[in-house]
Parts: sequence; C-alpha cells; structure tokens
Amino acid sequence: MSDLSADYAVLNRVRHNLDHIAGLMKKPGREMTQVTGESMGVPELAQRMDHFGEEWSYGIKQLTKFSEKASEMLLKVKESFEKLDHELAETSKRQGAK
Repeated sequence: MSDLSADYAVLNRVRHNLDHIAGLMKKPGREMTQVTGESMGVPELAQRMDHFGEEWSYGIKQLTKFSEKASEMLLKVKESFEKLDHELAETSKRQGAK
C-alpha cells in the first residue's frame, strides 16, 4: 500500500474557493477601469488616480488569472489521482484473480 493519498473533498473545496475568489475579483477589476482621474477634479490627483486605476486593474486581473489557473491545476491533480486509483484497483483485481 502506498503512503501517498489525496483528500478529494479538500481538493474540491480549495478549487471552489479559488473559483469564488476569481469571480469576486473580476467585478472590482472592471469597475476600477471605469473610474477616471478626471472625475477627481484636481489635475494632480486625476493623474495619480488614472495611474492607480491602471495598476489596480492589472493586479486584479493577474490575481484572477492565478486563481483560475490554480483551480484548473487542482482539477488536473484530482483527475490524475482518480485515474491512478482506478489503475491500481484494476491491477490489484487482476493480480488477485491469478
């Protein structure tokens, strides 16, 4: 018996959390791109706000991409473990039948 194991419930919960984070991050990212520095009134503040908005939007997009990719990778890990479990069970059955 192998010492390696995977808790599918934990993998599913982490994936769900990452998907939820990605969904939450999309809205502020979109909203921040719509805020203009011009709406601040003061020219220097307007420039800083434009710059901040661009950086904020970029950062949020990166976090969203990371969350989505991490979720995809966890799904692949889970699927790989499930496939390995199935293959080991089949091998065990064949060896037991001999």
